[in-house]
Amino acid sequence: MCRAFALAGWTTYGLLRSDKSVADLIREEITPILGSAANPSFISSLPAIDVIVSCSEDIHNYEPHFQDVLSMIKQISQASRAQGGTKPLVIFSSGCKDYGTTLRDGEPGLAPHTEDSPLNPPALLARRAECALSMLSYTEDFDAVVTRPTTLFGRSGSYYSFFFLLAEQAKTKTDGVLTLNSTPDAILHGTHVDDVAAAYVALASAPRDVVTGQVYNISSRRYETLGEIVPVVENSHKIKVVLSGPRLEDKGSDSMNIIVNFPQWVGSEKLRRHTGWTDRKPLFHQAYDVYRRAYEKAAEDQNEQFQRVAGRVDGFFNPSK
Repeated sequence: MCRAFALAGWTTYGLLRSDKSVADLIREEITPILGSAANPSFISSLPAIDVIVSCSEDIHNYEPHFQDVLSMIKQISQASRAQGGTKPLVIFSSGCKDYGTTLRDGEPGLAPHTEDSPLNPPALLARRAECALSMLSYTEDFDAVVTRPTTLFGRSGSYYSFFFLLAEQAKTKTDGVLTLNSTPDAILHGTHVDDVAAAYVALASAPRDVVTGQVYNISSRRYETLGEIVPVVENSHKIKVVLSGPRLEDKGSDSMNIIVNFPQWVGSEKLRRHTGWTDRKPLFHQAYDVYRRAYEKAAEDQNEQFQRVAGRVDGFFNPSK
C-alpha cells in the first residue's frame, strides 16, 4: 500500500509497531513511523495529512483495536487541521467476506455481491462489518470511504500462499497428497495486492465529493474456480490434490477452509465507474509459478508477513497449535 502511494507521487508515511521492517519502507522512499494505534505519541511529529489509510485489524479482539484506531485517526485529523490542513480522507479497510457466501460456479441463481447486497458475515467478522460502516458517521472529524477487498494474493503476505506452503508440506507429511474439503466449482475471487493498492490510490485521487461516504468493493475482473487452480498446483509441486467435498461440520473456521470453501463472487463495477480503476495483474492460476517464486523469496528473507501466514499453515497440519 505504501509503495503504491509513493510511486504515485504522494509523500508517504508508514506506521510500524516494531523496527523490523523499517529498512523495507526506507528502500521504497517511504518514511517509517514507529508507534501504534494504542500509542499514538508519534502524531506530534507529523505534518498536515491529506489521506489516512487504515489496513490494520485484530480479528480476534476487533473492537478494542478498532477503538484505538478510531481515536488515533481523530487525533491525526485534529492535529492536521490545527496546522491549516483540511479534513483528511480516511480510507478504512473491511473485507468482502462481510457479505457471506454466494452460490458456487454454475449453480442457478448465482449473482455477484455488490455494495447494495445485505451483509451476512461469519460470526468472527460481525463486529468488523459493523465497526467499519460506523466510520462513515464521523463526518465532523474526517471524510471516510470504506473498502471491501476480496482475498489478497501476490508477494509475501497473501492468503493464497497457503497453496504454496500446504502443497510443499504435503510432499513429506501426507505422501504427496493434499486433501482439501471443497469442490471444483468453489469460487475463489481474489485480487492481487498491487491491484488493491492501486485501488486505494485511485480512491485517494478521485474527487472527494464523489467518494466520500461511499463503500467500494475491490475485486479482480473475474473470479476463478478451485477446478482451475488445482491442476496448476499439481503441476507446479508434482503432488496430487484431492477434493473431498465440504464436510458437514466445516464452518469456515480454519484459514484454508475460508479460502477454498467460502464461495464468493464480488462485483467491483462501482469502483471502476467512479475512479477509472482497473486490475492489471494476471489471475492467480494464470501466473501461479511467478507468484510462488515471489513468495518463496519472501520465505528466504523471513519477513514478518511471511512468518504470520506460515504460523497459520502449521496449524493446518497440527491443529493443536
